[in-house]
Amino acid sequence: MRMEPDSTAVRTAMWRALHVLIDKPPHVLDDTLSLQIAGVDDDDWQTRPDMDPERTGPNRSSIVARARVTEDTVTSSGVQQYVVLGAGLDTFAQRDKRTVRVFEVDAPATQAWKRERLDDLGLLVPERLRLVPVDFEAGESWLDKVVAAGLDPAIPTVVSMLGVTMYLTREAISATLRAAASLAAGSVMVFSYSRPIEMAPPEIRPILEGAAKGAAASGHPWLSLLTPDEAASLARDAGFGDVHTETSADLHNRYFADRHDGLSPIGGEDLVIATVGGG
Repeated sequence: MRMEPDSTAVRTAMWRALHVLIDKPPHVLDDTLSLQIAGVDDDDWQTRPDMDPERTGPNRSSIVARARVTEDTVTSSGVQQYVVLGAGLDTFAQRDKRTVRVFEVDAPATQAWKRERLDDLGLLVPERLRLVPVDFEAGESWLDKVVAAGLDPAIPTVVSMLGVTMYLTREAISATLRAAASLAAGSVMVFSYSRPIEMAPPEIRPILEGAAKGAAASGHPWLSLLTPDEAASLARDAGFGDVHTETSADLHNRYFADRHDGLSPIGGEDLVIATVGGG
């Protein structure tokens, strides 16, 4: 069992921290804690090619925007349960000051590593955070596992799945959405998706093509690139009553329109926000 963080999760943590460290305020998301959890103590990490301030601007903008929308959804919905699928180095449980119970779902090796890191740093927050190991490759049900860990399926819950769908088949995406749609009325599913590369702005396509090649080379090829209509249809077919999309342009208008540094998530991931209806 590999006892080290996933490289994609570490890169995401770095981009979230980089936003705070080099981009001008106001910051869309204030999170450098995930960098601490990752154990990145090399002072030269910002000189890595994948941390280039200009070239990676769209990446880190998209990363912080999708997280901000999701966390705003948790806050505005008033739910007391939040499930993070593919949690990686997420730090909502440490940064949020309310009483929301957080269930972080990820691969067993990742969760074992993260539990050790949080213990070492004194950040486990046991009264509010449950680290839930799920072996998806073995066919384990994330919903069964989080219920066993203490989630009450009879009360509204927010479920997020960010930066994951491109690595899943459409069948796997649908199965995940159906499980979330079986939760109590008022529950909300937030998931991100990437469009086909040819739909991206021309200046963004080389970045996406490079990312796709890198993902394939690392053994994690992109399996599902979706149009907004396709992504929304997957949510409706899974049983959600109210479904709407937040495109990368929408995220720009929400969080970046008044900036003067050119930072923008346009061309990055879009979001679907789907709500479970009543009866």
